[in-house]
Amino acid sequence: MKNLHENQRKILEHLLSHHEGASLDELATHLGLTRTAVQQHVLRLMDLGYLTYTDTKGAVGRPRRHYLISDQGIDAFPKQYSWLANAILAQLAQDLGPGAARSFMRNLAGSVAASLEGQVNPADPPAQRLRKVTALMNDLGYRAVLKPGGSAGEGAIEAVNCVYHSVAKAHPELCQFDVSLIERATGMDVHLETCIAKGGAVCRFCVAKAKLA
Repeated sequence: MKNLHENQRKILEHLLSHHEGASLDELATHLGLTRTAVQQHVLRLMDLGYLTYTDTKGAVGRPRRHYLISDQGIDAFPKQYSWLANAILAQLAQDLGPGAARSFMRNLAGSVAASLEGQVNPADPPAQRLRKVTALMNDLGYRAVLKPGGSAGEGAIEAVNCVYHSVAKAHPELCQFDVSLIERATGMDVHLETCIAKGGAVCRFCVAKAKLA
C-alpha cells in the first residue's frame, strides 16, 4: 500500500466498503477528480491485480462497467496477525506445556512438508533440494539465500527476515517449526545456529546429511 499513489489508496478504501463496486464516474465524484485522471489510477490498480470489474447491460447504450476490489486488493491492506498468533501459542503452552508445544510445531511442520512433496522431490540431489526449499522460503517472505556448508554440512540457509519476529521472541518454540519444516522437506538434519528472535543478525539453518540410524 505504501507504494501506491494517495488517490489509488482512496479508490481501494472506497471499494473496500462498497462491495457492489463503482463506476469511473462514481469514483471521480467521490475523489473530486476528472474521469480521465481516475481512469489512469484504475488502470494502474488493474495492472497490479488489485481491481476487477463487471459489465452490466442496461436497456439502452453501452454496458455499464463497475470496478470492484479483488482478493489481492483486500490482501494489500495491512494485517496484524501477531496478537492472534501470540494468544494461540500462549494457550497451547498452557494446555500442553512447553515440551508438548514444541512437539506440536514439529507435527505441524510435517503436515506442511507433506503438502510440498510435489515441489521438493526426495530423490533429487541434496543441493537441488536445498535450492528448492530456499526458493519456497522466499515465496513466504524470508528473504533467504543458500550458502555453502562447512566441512560437515551440505549448506546453510540464511534468512534476513523473520516472518514472525515478535511472536518468536515471546514463543521461541515457534522456531522449531522452521527447523522441522526444512528437515522434513529436505530429508536432512538441520541445526539453527543463529536466530534473529534471539538477537542474531540472521536466522542461519545449517543443513547436513541425516545420520544413519
